[in-house]
Amino acid sequence: MLPLSHTYVSTKVTGQNSPLLILGSILPDIATTSSQQIGRDKIHNSPKEVYEFISKNYPQLLDLGLGVRLHSQVDGGADFYSDDTHLGYAKLEGEKISSDVADLLGIPKGDASLVLAHNFIEMAVDLHLYQNDRSVWNVYKDAIDKVSADFPIVARCLGEYLGLDQNIIFAELNNLINFLNPQCIISKEIAAEKIALPLIKLRFRKEVSFPKTIEILNKAVDITRPSYQQFLGNAIIEVKKNIFSKIQVS
Repeated sequence: MLPLSHTYVSTKVTGQNSPLLILGSILPDIATTSSQQIGRDKIHNSPKEVYEFISKNYPQLLDLGLGVRLHSQVDGGADFYSDDTHLGYAKLEGEKISSDVADLLGIPKGDASLVLAHNFIEMAVDLHLYQNDRSVWNVYKDAIDKVSADFPIVARCLGEYLGLDQNIIFAELNNLINFLNPQCIISKEIAAEKIALPLIKLRFRKEVSFPKTIEILNKAVDITRPSYQQFLGNAIIEVKKNIFSKIQVS
């Protein structure tokens, strides 16, 4: 999922919209924007460990840890319902454009093309949210505008957790926000330029055709139009049951 989808799920599940919750909801994707300097195993795939560290050492940042848990596929967070091979919405719908993505990249159709195809599906869902529920974008933008004030303490917390210099974490937080800037998801053309092309360059070290990228994104938008709301609604129900209700009880 991309930031508007994560914002939508996290705020609907919790009934809250704190900037730290929303930052936590996108924080696991720092594994991508940091070029693997911060591995997926440390935050994205270890949400309980992040949550417990924050709870013990930085309780004022607990919403950040909650956002991480709601994001991660571990224990049935939001990404599970997008990325799972067998029932993940973006993976299943992404199969419909995997051949187009393979042609764009100049590679055989396979796992690599499907991973990028699923990212196009995720972009399409966020574009639908921007177009049809602008309040989600407003909440995300407001949170991003405010949360930079918390970066020093967040960087200190994550630096201790990861065993990295907090200055490195501070820089990576800014990279994350720059990559997932609210302005990047306000049109197909901007999403292609600011998200799809940089993601392809980051992962595949390739420059690809912008017009073909737009064609694929248009297909993804058409594919997801009838079903994206059902996908998000189901994710909200399941994430609340899998994670949030258990945290509330504990």
